[in-house]
Amino acid sequence: MNDRMDHGIPAANIGETDLVALAETDPEAAREIARLVNLMNRGEESDDECLRLCRLLFDAGSARASEHLLRRNLSFYHGHVLYIELFGTAKQDEFDAAIEAFKSQFEVELILEAENDFLVLTFHTAGSPQRSDAFTLLSSPCTVQFGYIEQDTIQAHVLLYDPDRMVRKADECLLLFFTAGVWEVVNPIGR
Repeated sequence: MNDRMDHGIPAANIGETDLVALAETDPEAAREIARLVNLMNRGEESDDECLRLCRLLFDAGSARASEHLLRRNLSFYHGHVLYIELFGTAKQDEFDAAIEAFKSQFEVELILEAENDFLVLTFHTAGSPQRSDAFTLLSSPCTVQFGYIEQDTIQAHVLLYDPDRMVRKADECLLLFFTAGVWEVVNPIGR
């Protein structure tokens, strides 16, 4: 039994990859991608097979699907070298810029708590100057988890800092997306 089965990998989500069209131009690659997707969906793939799938998707012209699949599974499959080879540091640079923009936009200092995963970090703040806008929560000490989890969206989950409580009121949580260089409230979490 493979312990990968309980990871719920966004597994073999191959995005916009059209295997039928690929089979017309490169039947061997299409068959191999289908085989590797099947292995991943069953949780039976090796590290090398996952990395091979990412390489095949990239070579087949499905760079977005390849990047997202590799990024979401990077730490698990030890694919840092392949990631940099195929995609460079663009996502890391965007992520770092989003965090800097957060600090600047909200006038907060972020103190690193944890590196949860590739492009997923948790910070805490001591609070910012008093606010009376949609970001009032940031005036208080908060935990902020940044994640480049979705394919093209960097998000921040902001929670009132209170390590003794698991449940939060609606006004103690925010979900923000980084859009066009600015952090915007998506919706208060729990509303």
